[in-house]
Amino acid sequence: MPLIWGYALLDRILTPQGRMLGAVYLAVSFYSMILTRSPAVILFFVLSGVFFFNLIAGLLFFPRITIVRKAPSRVSCGTPFRIFYSLENRSFLPVFDLSADPQLVMRNVQCTDADVPRLTLLPRMEGSFFRTFRILKRGVYPLPCPLAETAFPFQLFKMSRSADCVQQIICHPAWTPLRSLRLPEGSAKNSESVNTVSSEGDSMDFLGCREYRTGDDPRKIHWAASARHGEFVVKEFQEEKLSRAALIMDNTLLAERESFRSVLRKLFLLKPLGKRRSDEPFEAAVSLTASIAMTLSERDFVVDIFAAGSEIHHFRTGRSHMTGEAFLDLLASLAPTDGTGRFRRITPEDIRAIASSGAVYLILLSIDPESEKLYRSIIQTGVPLKVFLIASEPGPAWVETLRAEDILSGKAGEL
Repeated sequence: MPLIWGYALLDRILTPQGRMLGAVYLAVSFYSMILTRSPAVILFFVLSGVFFFNLIAGLLFFPRITIVRKAPSRVSCGTPFRIFYSLENRSFLPVFDLSADPQLVMRNVQCTDADVPRLTLLPRMEGSFFRTFRILKRGVYPLPCPLAETAFPFQLFKMSRSADCVQQIICHPAWTPLRSLRLPEGSAKNSESVNTVSSEGDSMDFLGCREYRTGDDPRKIHWAASARHGEFVVKEFQEEKLSRAALIMDNTLLAERESFRSVLRKLFLLKPLGKRRSDEPFEAAVSLTASIAMTLSERDFVVDIFAAGSEIHHFRTGRSHMTGEAFLDLLASLAPTDGTGRFRRITPEDIRAIASSGAVYLILLSIDPESEKLYRSIIQTGVPLKVFLIASEPGPAWVETLRAEDILSGKAGEL
């Protein structure tokens, strides 16, 4: 750990060429101390002069910079986005070779620019530019404080200024707008036949008028018809119904067996032994969940989502409930659970709540006795059910098998 912290400190102060020249300088210094009459002594003084003048010039032109970074709060997985930088030179001296966040390197965050933009700012001058990035995996990414630095004049020492600014980027899962989505067979409710409203009592399908009765809403009085008949007449509307669907996502990521070669590699690299888990099926399940839920929401469905595993996460989207953006925020931060206690936290009350929906979608990552038990429990309620299995090999006859790579690449546009 001290070596790691020491290297991080050197990386903050010295450029790559500065670190290389520093290693040569240490070797020459050691050699010149042993052999004082060697020509290496001259090289030692030359290198010392280079480092000294670079440090003095860097301190003289030390950047007094105000840096402002504008990053999007939400992005989509795999989609390029821009981060804008605005810099102001508050010094009476110019600043040369100025860059912003030149080493913004994070896991799953990729810079797509060929080169890091660099500016030269005159005294009291402002400048701006942008950089293009891409996030390869959904999640919440806290950004380090914005950093402006220059390696003027000899590209050996880094002189930097930072701003105290806490920012984060929420990367939504990559989801595909479905061209068509079939409801489970036997479903009596669909987007064409069901009269949908924003909430109970808000139907606008007018049927006719009738005489006023005690307890009727005065806002439904038809004043023109009441004047003609000489008594209060109220407007009558078609019976109100809500289109609802439930979506259950398998939140359990099972471990794969490790090969003997992988075990030997971990022993050689001093890594902890343990079963390896592939994240691709789970990421595909999250993407498929987003695609189905967003498509149903566009059809005015109220969608109940259950992320079920050793823990259960329940949230509702569509209509006047959670917005699509907030729903994708939750999916961005959703983490898988291990294989213990799979689906055991789904209670009979949860099954009855799921069965009250007009259609149920079940997304599975594997078939085992617990998933089959959950399938039978839902089927026994009589609710129409459609099951998707994310796997490379075909599953039982009661599931529709989808490949994880097809979902993540956007090929699964019709379900």
